[in-house]
Amino acid sequence: MKTLSFIIPLYNSAKWLHKCLYSVLNQDIPESEIEIICVNDGSPDNSAEIAREIANEHPAIIVIDQENQGPSGARNNGIRHATGKYLCFVDPDDFVEPNVYGGLIKQMEEQQLDMLRFNYQIVNEHYEVIPKRPFELRFDYTPQLMTGSQFLSERLDIACNIWRYIYRTEIIIKNNIWCYVGDYYDDTPWLPLVLMKAERVNICDKVVYDYLERSDSLVNAKSPRAVQRKIDGGLMLLEILTEQLKSIDNIGVRGWYKVIIAHATSSLLTLVGIYHYANRRQYIKRTLQLNIYPLSTSKSDIKAHRKIRIINFSPRLFLWIVNLKNYKR
Repeated sequence: MKTLSFIIPLYNSAKWLHKCLYSVLNQDIPESEIEIICVNDGSPDNSAEIAREIANEHPAIIVIDQENQGPSGARNNGIRHATGKYLCFVDPDDFVEPNVYGGLIKQMEEQQLDMLRFNYQIVNEHYEVIPKRPFELRFDYTPQLMTGSQFLSERLDIACNIWRYIYRTEIIIKNNIWCYVGDYYDDTPWLPLVLMKAERVNICDKVVYDYLERSDSLVNAKSPRAVQRKIDGGLMLLEILTEQLKSIDNIGVRGWYKVIIAHATSSLLTLVGIYHYANRRQYIKRTLQLNIYPLSTSKSDIKAHRKIRIINFSPRLFLWIVNLKNYKR
């Protein structure tokens, strides 16, 4: 058994992959104790070839090929092949800080943790650190040992990034928790399932991960195809979250689900109002069928609170306002 498994999905990632892989290799853990599982998700570029070239000098790197299934399908395949006691996810366009994982492993061992959240920073395409977005500044990194359900209720907030944690692999495998296969919002419904099985969770304020803010990423893309993928992904996310909520009894966890559902609904309807206003009725109907109204305004900032209140009053009015404000786009 290895100490730590890294799972990296590969798709059109050749431009950034050298930096990503060498950052993972540059750690304060013997290379013999780690495995870097690169899952080639049917990538049309030479990402897999680059990974194999580096693997010739670093046997810790393992390359697995599969037909395209999206990042979630690639992560699931990586989990199936992981032999590490602990597990981390890294996206191929991101990278990690040097010599940080040894300390994380030490904390996991000493406190017998199932999960540990660490801090991160955002960099631009020149690898310069840039400010975090306003909602990210409210995340609390004060260490506190708690159960996963308590963390979910009190500390998770709306960011469910799969790469912000180190996990005890056993809790994922033992409880048969797999990522939902999709290409957008795919980690959001997975993380709470893991947290609800975690008995011991803590937080570390150390910056471990560097998230690359790309101008051509799906998050920032505005092409018709990209927008439709975001909308389809948003609808799928709402369907999954509302279904999960039905089986949850914990009051605090239910509260978190209602908050994330409200945020996801607001984001979805904003996209519809800007880009698909002509089809607004079908999207309103889809959300009404999920019985998610009224949306929760808990833990919302002033701007988000205002949006959710308008949606609760009338989704049609909200879409009209969004469309009116963005009609020149």
